[in-house]
Amino acid sequence: MTQHPDFPHSPARRRATHRTGKTGAVLLAAVVLVGSAMVPASASGPTAVRSPVSAAEAAATEPATAVAAAEGPLSVSVTSISHPVAEPGDEVTIRASITNTTDAAISGAEAALSVDFLALTSRSDIAEWAEADLLDRTFNQPTVESVPNLAPGASTEVSFTYDPAVAYLRGFGPRRFAITVDDATGRIGVAHSFLLYDADGTERQPMELSVLAGVTGTASDLADEDMVEIELAQLAASGQRLDGVVEVAENSDLSLAVDPAVPAVAAESSDEALTDWYDRLLAAAENTATYALPNHDPDLAALAHANIRTTGGGSFLNTPRLGTWTMPESWRSTLAWPADGGMPDVETLGLAVTAERPDVIVNGGLEPVNGGPATGRAEVSTPAGTAHAVVTDPTLTQAFLSATDLFGAEVASATETTAGATDLGTATTTAEGTQRLLAETAAIASQSPADPPAMAIVAPRTWTPDAEAAAAILNALDDSDWVTTTTLDTLLGQDAPDVARTPLPDRQVIRGELNTASVAALERARDAVITFSAVAGDNPAPISRPGVIRLAGPLSVAHRADPGLREVLVQRTLDAVTALTKESVSVVPRQDINFITDVGNIPVRVRNELPVDATVTVVLRPDHPRLTVDARRTETIPAGQEIDVQVPVRAIGSGDVEVAAQLLTPTGAKFTDDSSFQVRVRAGWEEVGTWIAAGLVALLFLAGIWRTVRRGRSPYRATSKDVEEAVGTSAEPPEPAPMAATDSVTVRAE
Repeated sequence: MTQHPDFPHSPARRRATHRTGKTGAVLLAAVVLVGSAMVPASASGPTAVRSPVSAAEAAATEPATAVAAAEGPLSVSVTSISHPVAEPGDEVTIRASITNTTDAAISGAEAALSVDFLALTSRSDIAEWAEADLLDRTFNQPTVESVPNLAPGASTEVSFTYDPAVAYLRGFGPRRFAITVDDATGRIGVAHSFLLYDADGTERQPMELSVLAGVTGTASDLADEDMVEIELAQLAASGQRLDGVVEVAENSDLSLAVDPAVPAVAAESSDEALTDWYDRLLAAAENTATYALPNHDPDLAALAHANIRTTGGGSFLNTPRLGTWTMPESWRSTLAWPADGGMPDVETLGLAVTAERPDVIVNGGLEPVNGGPATGRAEVSTPAGTAHAVVTDPTLTQAFLSATDLFGAEVASATETTAGATDLGTATTTAEGTQRLLAETAAIASQSPADPPAMAIVAPRTWTPDAEAAAAILNALDDSDWVTTTTLDTLLGQDAPDVARTPLPDRQVIRGELNTASVAALERARDAVITFSAVAGDNPAPISRPGVIRLAGPLSVAHRADPGLREVLVQRTLDAVTALTKESVSVVPRQDINFITDVGNIPVRVRNELPVDATVTVVLRPDHPRLTVDARRTETIPAGQEIDVQVPVRAIGSGDVEVAAQLLTPTGAKFTDDSSFQVRVRAGWEEVGTWIAAGLVALLFLAGIWRTVRRGRSPYRATSKDVEEAVGTSAEPPEPAPMAATDSVTVRAE
């Protein structure tokens, strides 16, 4: 099967220069400045009529980010910096793109580059400059370049050359720089960024930066294996999410958190493109730290809040995966990754510890209480033990995402972006993202030069990277003297510093989490499937595996994106499990039975609709002791057939008895509802009936004899006279011979 994505590719170099909307006060000031000098578009002069974006319009059309600065009618973005970290002797070339976002032509504008001489050492100062407004002041004498006339929607590029030596820059650290665009009405566009300069060349202890990304699937119904494969093929297609993640891992130190159910499907696919992606994934995973998540990426918080067991074969954390793929031994199974969108609570971390996954990603919370540098490692005590937390840095993470995520994922967003989003583009350019991250890390390293803290960036599961931009940023960080990009196992191998932190909440249910009632219902359904699968004897997998895999689907983190659809899937899944365990092997309903003997069998017809033979025990439960069951009967019903199971019973008396038929697994567990029928018991009636029948036969025999005797000779019987008449002779007897004389002598014969 070759599957092509049905949504547009995300080209690696395609990026929009999206910015945040203005705050109301600043935009109002810009509108006043522009409006005060407006002339008709046909008039001569340096300016033209423009339609500035109002605050309301900007808020409605552009997502707010923590990185991009507010803009005016022109969109200005830094596209390249020849030396991300400049040193003495370097001349830095800075290029910027200017786009007319209005519906009128702009002419007579000038662009200016201004650089602050002062190095920044505070992360708060860096954040303030990155978020500066359109009209905020710039620093020192600018270098000016003219801007050609711009038609509506048109773009141009300006270039500046800056020599730090001429400006007598000293020391180490990020410098603020801005590229502003002005015309006769005032400032109409700006871009803020940072120039990194290292004048002293001092050898520094580099801070370690770990970056983690996920290889997870979509919100699928796991019962439809074909659709699961199709959706995975779309995600792994060129330019899409999973393709981009693997490409970044191939070209940088990106650690991976993989849902093993994803490569299990890809490994056995007939889609050549998908299997090629699978081969790339395995190769990249061997060259970095790779962590295996629980199969199908279940929502740990939902399980924890529903108090669901976490160990053993009956746990959703041990759900089997499709196919027969075997996970590489080098992959680690100690990582727990709660759902993106908010900080996890202590209950969730406790569940991870109990499940022997003590390394837990913590997105949010655990900030140092003294305002010191936040580190990426912390220890969190839970009732189940100590969790080794990987604490992500929200500022570094958001700066990285803003420059690399083609779908604009937000680090603090509670609603995950789906793979079908249409907003292709990043909020900042690769150059701007690189300089912001270099500036942030330089400030962190400057605060603790002897022992800089290790930090972590964790991209959300929905991260769809501009792979070239992400690899370029990570490699630029690694090339600097104060940052070493490394894998997550390096961070987890360190001891957590003794830093006081704000505690995590004991229990906190985040919006979008599956409710506890639904989780409990799925858990009961899982138990029912496992119990029922015993009818297959020594090979329960053909029944249990598909059932429990399907039940894991609604628990996936991916389903948080659409809670309404998830509820439909939960009900559909529960209905399917009920049909499997209650109806696939069942007692066929029957009419009432007449039982007229003391001892005999009652036939119970059992139907098996499973694709495998089913061994069941039939139990009859009469509601009155006048009918007792001598024994249970265990029979194997062939796949797709039905047979009668003869259950021995004994009648003690006569009367009507209601009998419930039950089916048990070979282990003795009941799995179907009772099927009832009535038995009319007439004990001893069989013997009585036999004597009655015999008596009737005897009476009939005697009656026949008596009737024959009573009626005598029949008038229709033939007489001798009738015979003579019929043959013409007399029937008179012959006369006797004359008697001999008394004086005669007997002559003796000679």
